[in-house]
Amino acid sequence: MATRKEPGLTKYQRQILASLEDSDPSIVPKALSYRPTSVYADADRFDLERRKLFRGRPVPVEVSIALPRNRMHVVNNDYGVPLLLTRDDDGQAHAFMNVCTHRCVRLSDEVEAKAGALITCPYHAWSFSMKGELIGVPREEVFPGLDKKKHKLKALQCVEAGGLIWVNLDPNAKADFKAVENELAPEFDAIGLGSQIIYKKMRVEIPANWKLVHDAFLENYHIARLHRDSLGSMFVDRSTACVEIGENLLQSSARVGYKRERGQGVETFADFRDFGVFSYTIVAGGLIITSPTYINVMLLSPQSATSTVINYYMLVDKMPETDAEKARCEKSIALMQRITMEEDFWVAELGTIAAQTGVVQEMVLGGMEQDIARFHGILENILKS
Repeated sequence: MATRKEPGLTKYQRQILASLEDSDPSIVPKALSYRPTSVYADADRFDLERRKLFRGRPVPVEVSIALPRNRMHVVNNDYGVPLLLTRDDDGQAHAFMNVCTHRCVRLSDEVEAKAGALITCPYHAWSFSMKGELIGVPREEVFPGLDKKKHKLKALQCVEAGGLIWVNLDPNAKADFKAVENELAPEFDAIGLGSQIIYKKMRVEIPANWKLVHDAFLENYHIARLHRDSLGSMFVDRSTACVEIGENLLQSSARVGYKRERGQGVETFADFRDFGVFSYTIVAGGLIITSPTYINVMLLSPQSATSTVINYYMLVDKMPETDAEKARCEKSIALMQRITMEEDFWVAELGTIAAQTGVVQEMVLGGMEQDIARFHGILENILKS
């Protein structure tokens, strides 16, 4: 039996690898810039962001493995839209409004994938296929002339690519998915995102502005300080290598002791992941961060200027089998929960509280924090378009 061939690194990943510098804290990146703190506090600004960043554009709303088999569906209520995701008999993913076309009742409450060929309304038992077709109407004779084809579920634009399900959450607008399919999907295919399985999923709602969550993963300056007792010993003070992939960012950091010659001859993600991290910032609302043994996916759905829901996934190549493998996974989970929940998310909450006061009108960004400015610059360009 032939072994599965690992995909090679993409052009962006190779570009990152070529720009990774030695893990040497004596190399000092020098820069100074400022960003207004009002963007984290203003309610009108939040409304604009939701309208222009999370509507009419592809939004990553779920990992593909959340619907692991055909004839399954799951709902998502985190984006201000009653969202129903399905996988049909042919394996294709679909997105619909989770609303029965009879009397506007919510069809399903299944927040974990449920198997079945039909979704049946709890009110009058109208039933729909995984393709959104109206299949069954009890006592259909009392609806003379009913055209079932005109009562399909309201479909939303949906593309499954790169191990994620992307949806345009505005049913009245047309979104362009070319960048997802042509630029981002190859990146995630190269790290094997679509072949991963869920080891752990957590859903948390934190009292923080969604952009402050992104900011926490866009710089290394805090690692030796905020994470001094957890992650701090694994990295030294260095700016990240960063490239723009359209309106998205790919960053990388190398672990302590890295020398540039180690990157020579690296051809695949498997070769890279033991000494370096790929961190993808998806505009808007997605973070994908690699590690030696798992991949973290965080899907952010802003609720208000001061509240964000985060669906957090720890994905692995295969489920641990031995006691040693299980112990390693559990240790990794405990560490990541501490780093993200108790440290990164915590400071995002503190930053949101402080931004609301208006005391500090501009945040200061130093040489290791300039990717935050790049991220916010991308957002500003989209909001002005």
